[in-house]
Amino acid sequence: MTTQSLIGLEIHIQLKTKSKMFCGCSNSYFGAEPNTHTCPVCLGLPGALPVANEDALRRAIMVGLALNCDVNKQCHFDRKNYYYPDLPKGYQISQFYKTIVENGWIEIEVRDDMKRIRIHEAHQEEDAAKSIHESGKTLVDFNKSGVPLLEIVSEPDMVSGEEARLFATKIRQICRYLSVSDCDMEKGSMRVEPTVNLKIETDEGNVVYTPLAEVKNIGSLKAAEKAVEYEIKRQLEQWRKDGEEKSTTNKTTRGWDAEKNVTFLQREKEGSADYRYFPEPDIPPLDFSDEYIDKIRQSLPELPDAKKKRFMEQYGINDYDATILSSTRRKGDWFEKACRKIKTFAKAEGIEDLTSLYKDVTNWINGDVKAYQKKHKVAFANLKIKPEHIAEISILLSQKKISGKIAKDVLAESLESGKSPKSIVEEKELVQVSDESAIEEIAQKVIEANPEPVEQYKEGKEGVIGFLVGKVMRESRGKANPKVANDVLKKLLSN
Repeated sequence: MTTQSLIGLEIHIQLKTKSKMFCGCSNSYFGAEPNTHTCPVCLGLPGALPVANEDALRRAIMVGLALNCDVNKQCHFDRKNYYYPDLPKGYQISQFYKTIVENGWIEIEVRDDMKRIRIHEAHQEEDAAKSIHESGKTLVDFNKSGVPLLEIVSEPDMVSGEEARLFATKIRQICRYLSVSDCDMEKGSMRVEPTVNLKIETDEGNVVYTPLAEVKNIGSLKAAEKAVEYEIKRQLEQWRKDGEEKSTTNKTTRGWDAEKNVTFLQREKEGSADYRYFPEPDIPPLDFSDEYIDKIRQSLPELPDAKKKRFMEQYGINDYDATILSSTRRKGDWFEKACRKIKTFAKAEGIEDLTSLYKDVTNWINGDVKAYQKKHKVAFANLKIKPEHIAEISILLSQKKISGKIAKDVLAESLESGKSPKSIVEEKELVQVSDESAIEEIAQKVIEANPEPVEQYKEGKEGVIGFLVGKVMRESRGKANPKVANDVLKKLLSN
């Protein structure tokens, strides 16, 4: 018997527009008092007519183009009929027959290999309200009702929880690059719902499929990975228990219990016929010209994969570093601002090979700055240090005006205070000492204070020189040029 996991994802993205999808109510509802961002349209009152939000449509097309989708030059909205307390009209305005974009793909990197995941479609719709269950009652907050949603539906091309997480991560990254959504799962602006079933080929050569399960109530991308892995295991165990004859049960919707790390049955899943889709009569079909689509295409920023490739080619950095630096649009822009400062310096100094300086900038950002962010839980946008400050440290090092040890100390202070490294070095008189006579005076004191290591060096233990150089560095408060200190010590010890 062989099994193959068939995993797809439905990813709901709340689009960051000023107003809702079909009315003029503010879309900035998070944290607002319940039912303060409402009007007759998003409350579903009789006679209220919806008007499509052009900015939401534009953002949906941006996402579609970034996901290599075809944009349908004519599409329309449909009514998806079902009853639930958080759906005031008794139906949701969505897209079914002709979605705004379709037939796309993106690539994810799975253990050093690239894998293409197809995208069936992305359709535009309105969000439902928020149900609040407390004290045995259900209350409804309609602030979220009518918020513009883009639902991205993949083909079942993924085979593991890891691939599902990587796909969702890539979608989130692209949407953030486009600035179409915050994609914050904690705030509900991104929701991930995996669909999982198994293709099983029995020892007798029969091919059967386990019932499709859609998993909801997932709070993080890591939880999505766990939910998929659990569901794969559960379905295989259930199939072995039930036998081949019971493998055609209706598809189901299951919830995710984050505390127990298990899925649980919520209901049998409806099919498209159950929703009785029909074209939305209050909104005319939408027509997009080639000129309109091309204008949106030209407005797209450089996307993560293209940026990563360019960083490697233009700045000579490796795959790992380029991946980190291109992980967010802000971080990539930050890195390039530092590199522009490096270029200006190099041009003035007549330096042609900038690779080592770019590598220094990369190491500071991916090393010390990243560690500072993690320790203090501070986002890139809130850092006090500026990108040109990172360039300054690399330049001061290349000019041998500061040592590596002092550079780390200066960076730490710049991260805390926001002061420029150059001003810190000047205020604290940290300029590196390369004058042989000044260093010789310190080295002589070190030799006199450490007779045992000196004797060991003279007996042939050359590694001891590192210990003595360290002593010189300490005596000079890190300002002595390590190479000059090393040379001076060797000269004095050879006499």
